[in-house]
Amino acid sequence: MYGHFDDETLQQWCALYVRVVCNDSQRLAAVVKQVGPTKLNAALTHPQNVNSLLTQTTLTDADYVAAFGYLHQMGTQFWQNPSSPCVLDSRPIETTVHHTRYLLLRHTDEAPILKAIPKKQRFKAEYSLGTAGLLALCYKWQTIESSTELNIRYSHAFDTLTNHLKIGFSPYADEQDMHWACDPHDLRDTEGKIPFWCSGTKTAETELLERISGVLAAAHQANVHILLFPELVMTENLQNHIRQWLRENNAFDPQIRLVVAGTRHVHADNPAQTNTYSNRCSVFNFVGDLEWQQDKRQPFDLTPEQTQALFGVATPAFEPTDLAQHLSIRNTKLGAIASAICLDFLQDKHWQTLPIAIFLVPAMSEGLSRFKDRCRAAGNAWESTVLVCNAHKDATGNNAVLAYRPEKADTLQLEATAPFLFTVSIAITMN
Repeated sequence: MYGHFDDETLQQWCALYVRVVCNDSQRLAAVVKQVGPTKLNAALTHPQNVNSLLTQTTLTDADYVAAFGYLHQMGTQFWQNPSSPCVLDSRPIETTVHHTRYLLLRHTDEAPILKAIPKKQRFKAEYSLGTAGLLALCYKWQTIESSTELNIRYSHAFDTLTNHLKIGFSPYADEQDMHWACDPHDLRDTEGKIPFWCSGTKTAETELLERISGVLAAAHQANVHILLFPELVMTENLQNHIRQWLRENNAFDPQIRLVVAGTRHVHADNPAQTNTYSNRCSVFNFVGDLEWQQDKRQPFDLTPEQTQALFGVATPAFEPTDLAQHLSIRNTKLGAIASAICLDFLQDKHWQTLPIAIFLVPAMSEGLSRFKDRCRAAGNAWESTVLVCNAHKDATGNNAVLAYRPEKADTLQLEATAPFLFTVSIAITMN
């Protein structure tokens, strides 16, 4: 129950949205554009009973106008209901129609980063253009896979921020620093691929500890709020060192609010199968406690040429990860935040359809062109800000880090603040 929105009402709202928007938006838009203002206003003011619309085999133009009025009424009532939760809350609003699961999402909430961008510098979001803009429905019902688990909670990490957010990116290690392992005798993959994983570091761990300590100290001194490390250049000892440093040096003077401690391969809870891992991103708060974890959701493979270069075995290889079914999202004063890992950010359909305000992306990928393309898509769809820290250097040998916000002019300039640390300051306008 969400105020007056019981399960039956939500299901009816969703079923009608699916029928006339998801499945027939072109006709709905055509009817809305052609109908006179008198009939349209009448539909918005006195919407028809939804049961009669859902039970009809075919709908007339008048029915489409009535459906449009009902959808607007539901959106207005839900928005005005003080007991209604946020769309991505610990109790996400969802329903099931014809064995398909749907989430209720809202378009028009502006995150503090977006509010700080002058209107003339913003791109028009996809939901304000074309058919979507004509219909102007602030709520949408979005499909979500049946087995997907939503781990959504509130985080107080940014409650006291005022007018800017400072981000630190630390490509303190790259793929050349890591020890990669494979098992050429493990042929469990149906396509003959062998498993590969990161089993530690080739660079002395004491040296990496010194690098990380220097980065943390420099980030604290520079008043960095979010510190982001790359994918697969972490060990358990390095992560424990980060947590201890935060407890000892940041807890009583909390400049750093979140540390995205990259990712590492951890042994999966799968006793029936050896060489099985999860590629796990851990995020720590200002005292070093675990704020959330996100496991990788998309499979990753190596070509025979890549495997030959790494292991001297010209056989295709795969990352033997237990692909995650969960999505970890934290609601904050800055909006919804998530840590989508590398290929997940590029390809995972749920990260592409959920209204995430800020993506924190640990990566290990050749170049950033695909990330830039995906950033623009995320900015167009949900006006998302994206922060990428990549362990793979670009073609010129430079560290591949990226800060994107949805604006016409690229005004975010990264500064080399200290060894292995780049920073950028982003204006925000808090509520």
